[in-house]
Amino acid sequence: MPRDNFPGDVVDRLAKRSGMKCSNPDCRLPTAGPDAGEGTTNTGVAAHIAAASPEGARYDEAMTPEQRSAFTNGIWLCQTHAKLIDDDELTYTFGVLHDWKATAEAMAGLEAKGFVIRRGRSFADLEKKAPKLFAEMRQDLSNHPLVREIVILSRKRMYNNVGNDKVVFMYFLQDYDNLRGFIDVMENYGAIYDVDVGKIPRYNYNEDFIEYLVTQ
Repeated sequence: MPRDNFPGDVVDRLAKRSGMKCSNPDCRLPTAGPDAGEGTTNTGVAAHIAAASPEGARYDEAMTPEQRSAFTNGIWLCQTHAKLIDDDELTYTFGVLHDWKATAEAMAGLEAKGFVIRRGRSFADLEKKAPKLFAEMRQDLSNHPLVREIVILSRKRMYNNVGNDKVVFMYFLQDYDNLRGFIDVMENYGAIYDVDVGKIPRYNYNEDFIEYLVTQ
């Protein structure tokens, strides 16, 4: 059965307008790179939103062949997600795929201007992992709302802050299970960042995290 395939210029446009990355916002996997010689590789797929032939996912018989092979009916995806959207058309509807495409193009536009795009993470989900630590942090901020620096200590080790009037929040390894590991998770969520001063682990709160702590 004939397929209404995309012409080469549409494939090229789909790829470039996505930034040569998968248009699934949760993926954004690069789809182009160098090969072993002086050429390039391409793992991207110009996928049809409405199928190119009647047996495909989301086929719309009301569309003309020109509409099926048009840029507006295409989305650039990695091979994994190109297969997934056809295997599960009830989940990956017209609306979902058009939203993916619009979001990917907006992200690619910002990335082309030098912005780094990151998916937001929920501090509420983070709090569920360590509610006791969050409660202590909130209390500390209630007492000292302008303090941003924290240190991670063992109670067996002395922290010498003599002669320094700066207040620093201290959290002790003995008070929490795997505190060091959780601090790494907090960094990944963007709640804190490492200031890397001396041998004692020191971090600063990010302002978005401060806002979450004081408003929840």
